[in-house]
Parts: sequence; C-alpha cells; structure tokens
Amino acid sequence: MRRMFGGMLLLLVGTALTARPQSWNRVRTALRHPMQYCVALPAGWCPTRSWPVVVLIPDAARDFQGNLNAFVKARGDRPFILVAPFVVTSGGGSYRDNPNFQYEVAVWHEVDRVGDFGFDDAGLEAVLEDVRARYAGQDKAFLTGWEAGGHTVWAQLFHHPERWAGVAPVSPNFAGRWLGAGSWSQAPGRALVPVRVFFCGPLQGPANLARAALLQQTHEALQQAAARGFAPIPIQVLPLQPHGPQAEAVLAWFQSLVKP
Repeated sequence: MRRMFGGMLLLLVGTALTARPQSWNRVRTALRHPMQYCVALPAGWCPTRSWPVVVLIPDAARDFQGNLNAFVKARGDRPFILVAPFVVTSGGGSYRDNPNFQYEVAVWHEVDRVGDFGFDDAGLEAVLEDVRARYAGQDKAFLTGWEAGGHTVWAQLFHHPERWAGVAPVSPNFAGRWLGAGSWSQAPGRALVPVRVFFCGPLQGPANLARAALLQQTHEALQQAAARGFAPIPIQVLPLQPHGPQAEAVLAWFQSLVKP
C-alpha cells in the first residue's frame, strides 16, 4: 500500500509538472550566447506538440520580469510561451547600472566588442533556438515591445522579418537606430509579415505631448518601411487604455494570427 501510494503521488506530481512546469522569475542563459532570459510556459504545456512564442521587449526602465508578469496575467488560457530576453537596445543612457541586468563583466566586454545591436541580434537568435529546443517553441515567434523597446522591435523587424510570425510595436520610439544604408532586409517575404502598431488614447498634460512625439516617430518608421518594400502598417488606438505594454490587446491580436 505504501509503495502504491508513493507511486500514485509521484504520478500526480509528474503530471502537474508536465502540465505547468514554470517558474518565470528564474533567469536562464542561452546555450550558445550569454544573453539571459526568463520564460513563462502556458497552462497545459507539454513537449509533444509545438507552441507559439511571444518575445517581450520592455521600455527604457528595463523591468524585464515585471513586463513578463503583465503578459502572464493577460495571457489567460492562450497557448503562448512568453519569453523576456534581457536585451540592451531598449533605450539609451547608462543602462548598465540598471539592477535588472545580471550580466557579468565579461558579458559587458562582449557587448563593447560587437555593439549593442550585434549583441542583441545574435542573442535573440540564440534565445529562440533555446526555446525551440527546450520548450517546443514554433519556428517563427511573435515580437512586441513598448516605448523605448520600439528601438529593438523596429530594428528586428527591418533586419530580420523572416524571424517573426507577427510584430506589434506599442507606442514605440523610432530613431532609425542600426538601420544604415544596406542594412534593411531584402527578403522577398518582408511584405507578408503581419505588423500592427498599438497606441493608448490621448493622455493628460505633458504626457500627451510625449504621446504625440511617439506617434510622429511611428509615422516616420511606417514611411521608411513602405519605401523599402514592407506592407502598409496600421495603427490601432485603444482609447480606454492607459499608456503601457497593452498586453491584452497585443496577445488577442497574436491569437488571431495563430494557425490552428
């Protein structure tokens, strides 16, 4: 009886771990790159099928785990693997002092060697490989980022449209960073990548001036994209939502793009 009970307990524990094997505040490191990331698996996750992946880029505060938590809350029973890579391109300033980074000195030397975008570009590729190998993530991922995270999102879309199943910049910055002559993708399928920009509604006082500046930068990004063979990109305004990552609206749109 004791052995039977112990076996049943192990079976129940194993089933629970298979159904929801996650601790999304745990920091992982990509197998072939020093980029760190956190991952939150969906309810019912198992390794015997493939799962859609959403890569999350925060604003200049670089609260990677807080941004991930917002999307975990909004995800509900949607089947997304949520991934928060510790990118260095989501804003400027003296970002290395940010306590949300846990990189050692040797990693910062690598950033100096290859540059911010070089580090993130190779790191995101390695993180996506990890997620495919470890968690059965699908080949193409979804990408979203808000405010200063727009620098990362636009650069990834315009350099590597083939990586993404859909891209959702949210109230994004755009300054043309890492987009010099000859760096834009010429991939034939770049016009087929679904892209939608999300904005909150008008704000109060100085915050609305900042929103207007972000909107102006967004129109510049759309014009440059159209001139380089990308399809027209719509802007969806969410009038009742405060400024933020718009996790619910973004995930709902990505859900509409998921193939059965």
